[in-house]
Amino acid sequence: MIPKTQCLTEIRAFRARQAIEAPEENIIACIHLMNAHGADPHRALDQSSRSGHDHGIDAWFYDEKNHQLYVYQSKLTENRQAALKGLNDLADASEWLQNVIVDGTLEHVPNDNQCLYNLYIKLSQVRVEIETIEFSLISLFDKNELEDAPECDAFANTLTKSKLNQFIHQERNGKLTSRLLQYNLDSCIPPDIKTYPISKIANARIDLRKTAHLDLAYVPLFSLVDLYRQRGPILFDKNVRLSLARAKEAKERLVHPMEDTLEKITSGQLSPNIFPFYHIGVTIAASASIAETDDLLTLEAPSIINGCQTITIANEYFKRLEKRNEPDRIDRFKQIKVVAKVVVGTTDDELKEITNANNRQNPIDNWQLFSNEPIHIDIEYTLKDVGVFYERQKGKFDMVMKATKDAKHYTNTNGTFVKVVDLGQVIALCKGMMQFGAKPSDVFLNKDNHGKVFDKSIPKYPQDIVFCVNLYKAIKRGLHLYLELPVHANSNASKIFSKPLVRAYLSRLALLYLYQDPNKDDIRSIYSKSLLKIASASLVNEMLGFYQKVVTKTKTWFTNESQRLTVDVSKKSFDTFFEKLQNEVGVDNEDGATPFCNKGIDWKAYEPES
Repeated sequence: MIPKTQCLTEIRAFRARQAIEAPEENIIACIHLMNAHGADPHRALDQSSRSGHDHGIDAWFYDEKNHQLYVYQSKLTENRQAALKGLNDLADASEWLQNVIVDGTLEHVPNDNQCLYNLYIKLSQVRVEIETIEFSLISLFDKNELEDAPECDAFANTLTKSKLNQFIHQERNGKLTSRLLQYNLDSCIPPDIKTYPISKIANARIDLRKTAHLDLAYVPLFSLVDLYRQRGPILFDKNVRLSLARAKEAKERLVHPMEDTLEKITSGQLSPNIFPFYHIGVTIAASASIAETDDLLTLEAPSIINGCQTITIANEYFKRLEKRNEPDRIDRFKQIKVVAKVVVGTTDDELKEITNANNRQNPIDNWQLFSNEPIHIDIEYTLKDVGVFYERQKGKFDMVMKATKDAKHYTNTNGTFVKVVDLGQVIALCKGMMQFGAKPSDVFLNKDNHGKVFDKSIPKYPQDIVFCVNLYKAIKRGLHLYLELPVHANSNASKIFSKPLVRAYLSRLALLYLYQDPNKDDIRSIYSKSLLKIASASLVNEMLGFYQKVVTKTKTWFTNESQRLTVDVSKKSFDTFFEKLQNEVGVDNEDGATPFCNKGIDWKAYEPES
């Protein structure tokens, strides 16, 4: 049996490189395709499932030369019986394939799963030539550990009796086979890279460098919908945010007007040619463009960096046309074209700025330009492992949580999520980077600032993240309430504690106080497991007690040091005063437990004994 940890290492590295959202056993199926068949990452992602509704098909590959279809079901489990249940899923897969290959029809186009959609399109092209279909259960187990199980005989019997088996034997002179395979983890160099053709406007290129340029394209709106169905959400992962179409303001400003236009076009009230007059177009980024003609671009790894909302709105509208089976409206929809800018071969920094510039109709904050950095993808998954949502792309929480199959992974997020800027501020405070703690937007001014705060170790500490984010909410709420007390409300306290640097130093002190206090084990145990939407009342009460010890002293010191708020206080003076205050409240800045480093809390000690 392959060690599961070996697979998890491969999965984590692949997730960070490709920025994909998918269960582990689906990602390892994608990796298997790459290694077993030499599929490049883009082809493997298109041909592996990343969501439900896959009819038992986690991945597939078609061998054009030998007319052979490979169908995979993935079970990343160390439990033998759980792995064998994958054979039931393969039986479901054979039924779905029977509908497509034998009957030549499906009740609905599989437009919600890019793996099935791409297989459906491929089968429509090669249905008359398939000779062999191989059904494979891929898992951690060697075939010798599984093949004697009665489930294997039962599955073989199911395939033998199937109409699909009779059809392939009699009509194609071929055969069905089944195999039990271990995951293939031996890296393979692909023979080629999958490309995606789109039409372009002749003689409409602007060169930036020899290998970097911009083309203008006149793209059918349906081809963008189809590209989305082929690639799935990964098509938008180079963008700094996902569709904002669920937001109330966006529905009024974007969704309803665009759907109204589509409705008028497909009903015949407006010409399809009016659409590009109304619409500013989309921007597509690609790593390369090859095998070009005067009217065709062939793109490697295309991504939408502006136009997510256009495509998602159009896709939902087109799905309704398909469901209602309205061929005349579908035909008019397919006549709609969109002007596209196709950006090829730019650097990552150039692409960030291009993305920013192309999204200025919906202003972008600096933090969003870092949303696809591997560190944030790692944080996203390490928090998902503890059931908490990290919104590294604006709008992603609403998009993901609306689907029950995805929401089930976030049992400890409680209707809220960790924000990138909030996390940056909390990390900076815990690390003693007081300028960033006082002004967290500076973390995202450039790569150097960002790298100092979000170092590669941060994903190792998911419970530090949850606990400190929860704690920081109580720190802010508690200070607000404490300053409303009459003794402070009628003083200069509000002016002093509205100063970002004062609040930063005080917040760091409060964070370390509750992180280190040996009498607060119950607080650490409770508030490190689940994210709070609003500050906990009990945590706020803890903070009120803490502020009794430090607020008056801080107010008196700052009043004197600033000569009654007439001069600035030096950082050295801040450091000296708060170091003294740390000693008074029992915070050990040298050897005490500190979040986000190897001196942190051993959270395993807070787990219930099994």
